[in-house]
Amino acid sequence: MLVGDRFCEGCGADLRVRRSGSTSSEPEQRCHGCGHVPGPDSDDEGFCPDCGLRYRGGSDRVEIDLDVLAGVSDRGHSHPHNEDAIALGCYADAGTDPRIAAVVCDGVSSSRAPERASQAAAEAALDVLLDNSETAAGSAEQRVRAAVAAGARAVTAATPDARPDDASCTIVAAVVDPSDPARPEIAVAWIGDSRAYWLAAPDAPEPSRRLTTDHSWAAQVADSTGEEPPEAPSGPFAHVLTRWVGPDGADEPDVTLLRPAGPGILLLCSDGLWNYLPSATDLASAALAVTGSEPGLALRQALALTTLALDAGGHDNVTVAVIPITPRSST
Repeated sequence: MLVGDRFCEGCGADLRVRRSGSTSSEPEQRCHGCGHVPGPDSDDEGFCPDCGLRYRGGSDRVEIDLDVLAGVSDRGHSHPHNEDAIALGCYADAGTDPRIAAVVCDGVSSSRAPERASQAAAEAALDVLLDNSETAAGSAEQRVRAAVAAGARAVTAATPDARPDDASCTIVAAVVDPSDPARPEIAVAWIGDSRAYWLAAPDAPEPSRRLTTDHSWAAQVADSTGEEPPEAPSGPFAHVLTRWVGPDGADEPDVTLLRPAGPGILLLCSDGLWNYLPSATDLASAALAVTGSEPGLALRQALALTTLALDAGGHDNVTVAVIPITPRSST
């Protein structure tokens, strides 16, 4: 490779792009329940034919550190496999601030092979967020909308049978556009109940808050009545989705934009975290309690939030993406 080269001479990859590697959703070599070994031509759709358990994939624990952002995805203590997926990346020409992108998906457990849906959606959405071709979407808002649409198409392609119980997932995608370094623009798009938060110190000019509104029964009741239903957030219907990606699902997301007035953290997470700590203020306290110099701070913060959920019970898969935001004017 020569200085100034933009593409790898060996594989043609764009050297301006850094991204997390794909996490495998391929089954293990044997069932973790009964020890059955699937044959090379197995057509059991990911389930053990002897005991009925779903084979575990290769993404039970994922840790990603790209310096400018980081993330963790963990199976948790109760689920036999990880149905969440995370995809992170950044794009930068020499001497410029990077465009930062993150996607978190949570497979719908009542569907077939939900980890397949979440992984397909996350990778396809990240491809769009990092795309710098002439045909790529322009604004940050256009990028996240196009990314979620691509994620929805990928889920459809991954489940060609089109059965009502085919794999489905939630998705939250974010891109940080650095074209104005003093006020970088954050665009977030989502379908389902995976969330985005803005986390900041108590005295920060841009206060901590949740950026997304769940597409769930509990949120719908709260919106119509102005009050949380008595079952929320832990009742039997609290996490019933009203929108998702997959069969009979949606491909048009809700979108929110933010130009933070000061430093903070953009957090994307699955409900495996916010079930235990739904408050933006509490999440900010937990994340910002982790201090120190770069490199590795974002990963340490992501690890701290993941550990918090696991120590609180870890009854669901936990996925956390941390993006530190420091506008130039606040340095």
